[in-house]
Amino acid sequence: MVCGNCGAQLREDSKFCPMCGQPVAISPKPYVQQGQQVGQMGQQPVNQTVQAPGQPGEIGQPVQSGAFNQPGQSGQFNQQGYPGQFNQSGAYGQQSGNGQTAGQQAGAFGQYAQQSGTAGSYGSAGSYGSAGGSGPVIEQKQTFVVRRMPIIVIIVLTIGLTLSAVFMEDSSMTLAAAVSSVPGIVLLFLIYRLDNIEPEPVGLLVKLFLCGGLIATVVAGLIEMVLDGFINILFGDNIILYCLAEAFILAAATEELCKYTILKFLTWKHPAFNYRFDGVVYSTAVAIGFEVIENLLYLIDSTAGTAFTRAAFPGHCIFGIYMGYYYGQAKNLELNGDKKGASAMRKKGVITAILIHGFYDFVCFIGAVPESDVAQLLIMLGLVLLMVILNVTAYKNIKKYAYEDKPV
Repeated sequence: MVCGNCGAQLREDSKFCPMCGQPVAISPKPYVQQGQQVGQMGQQPVNQTVQAPGQPGEIGQPVQSGAFNQPGQSGQFNQQGYPGQFNQSGAYGQQSGNGQTAGQQAGAFGQYAQQSGTAGSYGSAGSYGSAGGSGPVIEQKQTFVVRRMPIIVIIVLTIGLTLSAVFMEDSSMTLAAAVSSVPGIVLLFLIYRLDNIEPEPVGLLVKLFLCGGLIATVVAGLIEMVLDGFINILFGDNIILYCLAEAFILAAATEELCKYTILKFLTWKHPAFNYRFDGVVYSTAVAIGFEVIENLLYLIDSTAGTAFTRAAFPGHCIFGIYMGYYYGQAKNLELNGDKKGASAMRKKGVITAILIHGFYDFVCFIGAVPESDVAQLLIMLGLVLLMVILNVTAYKNIKKYAYEDKPV
């Protein structure tokens, strides 16, 4: 016989508990476990399911609370005694009273789980959190930021190289050739480094560079020789129209279309073209190859100062960045079944490159028209400002495109 209040052993003829003084005739308050209905003396506990939100193995999995009714099982409540009381030894885990981690035996607290729990600590089958249970880890991407220092360097280099053109007219042509070629090579390397998810095959980039420099420049030069005659006939009497035609048709449209043809022929079906930023890498590889060879050709009948001016603004690389961006988007559209959208996106890239190229060339051509020194100086300042804006904008965009790179 056991005291219903403190659990002390009583004699059969005891009227009061010798430990707590509780009258034997008064029914004890049943011990209520979480998830268990209040039971009466000698009545089996009632199985009740407590539902809380959560995934299996996390806090809130349905719990068979109150199902502590198998006789003689360690860590469980005694069916044949008083419901709500611990079994004979008063143990909470095993019969010995300590043994394994509290509540580890089957039936102790059901299958109650906690995220980030550890095995054996209220674990599986009556445990409190299955082994290492943790939810999906969400990695938040850092906010896109363009650092100021590279922008300042770009501005200083643009202005510095432009001013150097005034003082380096009679410098060595070997130096001029190096100055005109180095920026393009450096830019190609930097753009290649920005493609850090899956770098493109070096062999493919070399092929694009060489084809852009050796094929696109020759073809564009031949087409320009033919177009120049027609433009002279049609617009020779109007200097503004002549400059517009020379800038947008003769130079921009011809050169950008030649570069685009090489680009699409070599890369559109290439298996390495599997990320959107790849379009920028391919396009700039062709453009920089074109630019390096074109700069060297300009030095044949020009001064060293021209090389410094052209080095201050790597225009073909910048035009190639915008063409390549839309080219990568077009690849994504085609692979998703939108061939019309892909064609329109490729055209948008070519037109964007032509417009930027043509506008820059038009400012250059119109700068030589006024006879006034003041007007020419103002146009020159405007041209330097335009170069700075285009250089900085291209840098920001190339960083942004690389940051937002996704598979096609």
